[in-house]
Amino acid sequence: MPLVVEFAAQEPEWLARWWAEVLGWTMVGETEVRPDGPGVPLRFVPASEPKSRQNDVHLDLRSESHGDQTHLVERLFNHGARFADIGQSTEVPWVVMADVEGNELCVLEPRKAYAFTGPLAAVVVETTDPREQARAWAEQLDYDIIAEHGEFASLRPPTGEGPYLEFLHNEEPHPGMLRPLSH
Repeated sequence: MPLVVEFAAQEPEWLARWWAEVLGWTMVGETEVRPDGPGVPLRFVPASEPKSRQNDVHLDLRSESHGDQTHLVERLFNHGARFADIGQSTEVPWVVMADVEGNELCVLEPRKAYAFTGPLAAVVVETTDPREQARAWAEQLDYDIIAEHGEFASLRPPTGEGPYLEFLHNEEPHPGMLRPLSH
């Protein structure tokens, strides 16, 4: 069963168009964005209330080189994304940003592990039990468990293409927006 990532948005159509433009993906209807190659669909649904805290699901964007990482950060910034502080160390090699509605994302430094993911390196989920969640999602999606250690677990589609699904420990995760895609 495929995967879709949902984001609650104040203006779902506008946010979907924004992500389609920055990722170079295709709009499907007014509120869904799909990759032309490896990736997972992004769906934007009306928010019941304004965003007031960090999401428990965020996207990690892939870069091919340090220059590409810088270019991607500049492109996102020029499209309205802003730098974000989620308590990360100033020494991390990735750049934390937020889209135009405040949804957190990371622009990763080049990593060989993400070579065949497409522009989206990983969908990252914060949970109280990363290994338990990874096992449950692996079974539901028929993904391979790539890593399980400490407070981290990682899954990958069996084709070896497309983004990783990664789980990080958080004692107080917020309601999730990760869904199996039914169509």
